[in-house]
Amino acid sequence: MRLLCLLLLVGWGLPALAETPAGPPRPLRTNQQRAILLAATRNTRDLGGLPTSGGFVRDGLVYRSGALCFLTEADVQSVRRLKLSTLLELRIDSEIHKDGPNRLALTSSIPHNLRLPMSSSRGRGAEAYAVLLEENRQAIRGFFELLANRRSLPLLFHCSAGKDRTGILTALLLESLGTPRELILDDYMQSVRNSPGLVVHPEWLEVVFQTVDRAGGIGAFLESKGVPATIREAVRQNLEAPIER
Repeated sequence: MRLLCLLLLVGWGLPALAETPAGPPRPLRTNQQRAILLAATRNTRDLGGLPTSGGFVRDGLVYRSGALCFLTEADVQSVRRLKLSTLLELRIDSEIHKDGPNRLALTSSIPHNLRLPMSSSRGRGAEAYAVLLEENRQAIRGFFELLANRRSLPLLFHCSAGKDRTGILTALLLESLGTPRELILDDYMQSVRNSPGLVVHPEWLEVVFQTVDRAGGIGAFLESKGVPATIREAVRQNLEAPIER
């Protein structure tokens, strides 16, 4: 019941304190405050303000999103104002062929346009999540390597709908920074609050947590994907803002 209440409070965007005596730190910014409002996709948001083990994720450095191929002209200008250094594409070739590449009017203004395609060879739902974690070592490693490089920031990463592959990488990142799992789950479920037509189930994200736990924790899991402690620490140094006492 306590977890349900916390998820509802965060999901409704009530004002949050940095930390409370009764529980773990809560976000400095509500879900509504983290949202990047676009007409063509409702699932773009800043990870800034989410708590970490040593503080909070800095604002304006890491954004998650759905595909940016349908952006309006106004959307393009909104994303340009984020002053992105890197746009990271997770879609596979068939998805880009079907829906088109990200808008040239946007990509031409971003210094680094990169692709780390993520795919699953089998399954749907929870099974697909397990396979995505198993089969995409290069994408997981490359994602963390980009975040460890200050010149890559600010960075926006996306798949198609911005919920599954993007959700997995977001969960791994936040887990590595020490964000409480109930808040990682809340951010994951924000996708369906943003776009009620999306299919998002909390049990699917639990597969990520279970896989990490079976590996011996997030450090051991990321080591198995080629992400050493030096890279993880560089990511923390780049993204974490300490709590001001």
